Amino acid sequence: MNAIKEAHYNLGVAYLEAGQYSRAVPEFEAAIKLDPNFIVAHSALCRAYLEQNELENAGAAAAAALKIDANYQPALLLCGTIIEAYHDTGKAHLDDREYIEAVAAFQKAITFDADLGDTSQVDHPENTHIYVHLGAAYIGMKAYQQAIEALQHAIAQDADLVDAHYNLGYAYVEQGTYDQAIPHLERAIAIAPHLKRAHYNLAHAYRESGNLEAATNAITETLRLDPTYQRAHELAGTIKQAHYNRGVTYLNGERYSEAVTAFQNAITLDTDFAAAHYNLGLVYLKMETYPRAVSSLEKTIALDSNHKAAYHALALAYLGQQELGKARDAAREALKIDTAYQPARSLLEAIDPSYTPTATEAVESPEPEKTADPPQPTPTPTDSSDTKQDLERGLVFLNSRQYTQAAAAFKRVLKVEAGSVEAHYGLGQAYLEMGAFEDAKAEADTVLRLNPNHQKARELIQVIKFASNIERNKKIRRRVLPYAVILGIIAVAAVVIFKIWIDDRQPNGDNHMKSNTVEQQFPPKDKESSTENQKRNIDDQQSNTKKIIEVAVSLEEPSPSKNEALDAGESVRFMLTITNKGKTERNVEVRFEPSSIAGLRFNKPALIQKLSENSIKNIRIPIIVDKNVQGRNETLQIRLFGENSKLLATEDFSFTISRSR
Repeated sequence: MNAIKEAHYNLGVAYLEAGQYSRAVPEFEAAIKLDPNFIVAHSALCRAYLEQNELENAGAAAAAALKIDANYQPALLLCGTIIEAYHDTGKAHLDDREYIEAVAAFQKAITFDADLGDTSQVDHPENTHIYVHLGAAYIGMKAYQQAIEALQHAIAQDADLVDAHYNLGYAYVEQGTYDQAIPHLERAIAIAPHLKRAHYNLAHAYRESGNLEAATNAITETLRLDPTYQRAHELAGTIKQAHYNRGVTYLNGERYSEAVTAFQNAITLDTDFAAAHYNLGLVYLKMETYPRAVSSLEKTIALDSNHKAAYHALALAYLGQQELGKARDAAREALKIDTAYQPARSLLEAIDPSYTPTATEAVESPEPEKTADPPQPTPTPTDSSDTKQDLERGLVFLNSRQYTQAAAAFKRVLKVEAGSVEAHYGLGQAYLEMGAFEDAKAEADTVLRLNPNHQKARELIQVIKFASNIERNKKIRRRVLPYAVILGIIAVAAVVIFKIWIDDRQPNGDNHMKSNTVEQQFPPKDKESSTENQKRNIDDQQSNTKKIIEVAVSLEEPSPSKNEALDAGESVRFMLTITNKGKTERNVEVRFEPSSIAGLRFNKPALIQKLSENSIKNIRIPIIVDKNVQGRNETLQIRLFGENSKLLATEDFSFTISRSR
């Protein structure tokens, strides 16, 4: 019987080596039938089935061999070959986008490997990659949850599989769970920095999660790796528009520093984005950062030579720098584009009283001449059109800090319209800046008499009081200082005379000794220097007690409320009045302590680019009170820091938060 078994086996081996696999199979099966424990025949049968790509039959033969001897090396190697064959079949289907067939092949490999259990003594790295490719096949089927489970299994076996991290991040993006996608995409990039698809999907995830800055960095890197990547260009356009929209919102909400960042990010993605350059120029104009405003607006005009609003804004920026000639030229350029563009015409009329519109500027479609009508009178300086121009002229001069010219323009308006609220208010502002506090208050009082609800006039009166108090204290110090110096000198002299008188009262010997002591203590030069030191000490004490920069805080509430408290659901403003009595300070930062208060939403003010010498600057901080805020008393400390983090001023502001409106 053994001879017959061996004969069948040897004949099967001959067929196997000759490549006649179908003839080898029955010979091996006959040998196994004669001896079911013939382990060599089981392995040979597995080889014959493998050569015919009958993977399930091959697996059954290998499993039978291992049941006889779990450590039989040829059978173990054949099991690894079967798993690789399933894997290769699955990859072929995956490459052909036959995702269902690919999943089936990968699953068979995984199932076969699991069925072997602890009998497998050989570590196959391909087994880990099976899960990676299985995840990719599930992604092709849009079965993202199954893909995530397969890819997580792969990463659990090898944390540095770049394809596993990338596909897992992509699956999370497609599933809409962007926060979970980000760490896997970042890990993939850390392993393979040049994987452009990972950068692209990371940009997508960051954009959807609201982190536009990180999205900008990721999409910029994507386009650096492949400037022709069309999908990346489309995503960059979407992110750019999101930055721009956010910048417009910040600009309208007077959150200027945040608006600058948003528009700059938009420009980073598109250096030729004319609208972003224009709005960035407007932000700088609002911040009174005129050189940067000029630069942004000039870039806008370079990109769009017909942008009349940019020319008008450029004229205002030049006015801020007191470059009237350039301002006139910019306004005229705007009128070349549109002769009826009223903002540019009004500005030009305001800064150039000699300006008269040309024939093309004056009318767009002249009416036919009517000979039957009486001739129209020539306009006089008291015409309403001249009054309107003077009012606009005054506002322009006020904004460009030409206060004398502004006052003159407002006075001309009041000669014609004594009840002009705008002119009285503007004249009050000009008087304040000129230091004529009594006149400024008189104009503000007139405004309130004409319009008792004029809130800005009330604010102006508060600023006038504050500024006049500062000026009065300054004058008092100037008057008191000479007397203080004289009193200091008298005090020092009195001490010296008293000591000499005491010495004269002593016996001669002692007197001589005391006299020498006094001379040693107060030689002539030391007496003079002591007097000067006393004077210097007085000056130092006065300078130490003198606040160079002061901050006053007030609460602005909506008209119906006015209860000196922050009510639930209310929108109010803190007004900071900053008075600088010293030298010009630049890049002044306003900090709050605490930086946030539960139930209140507010932003830190933008950096003050320039706080001029002997000036007053008002900053309004919008505050939104939550509807469910808890009532309590709060204190907010406002601190001003200059360059190199130098502390300039500190002020505590206490206020009440109320639960009911």
